[in-house]
Amino acid sequence: MEQIQQDGKAGFLRGCFLSLFKSVALENIVKTIIYAIIGTVVSFLISMLLRYLVGLMKGK
Repeated sequence: MEQIQQDGKAGFLRGCFLSLFKSVALENIVKTIIYAIIGTVVSFLISMLLRYLVGLMKGK
């Protein structure tokens, strides 16, 4: 009996995941990935710039 409940839960979760995946367009997923990459790169560059500027200020 417990096996049936676990199978039912797994089926329910798979169904929810597949319906969510179907409702979200692939274009939106790609855009989100691209924006995340751009955000990561910009954040890294800003942190390096700030580290450089703080080093200059401490040197004076």
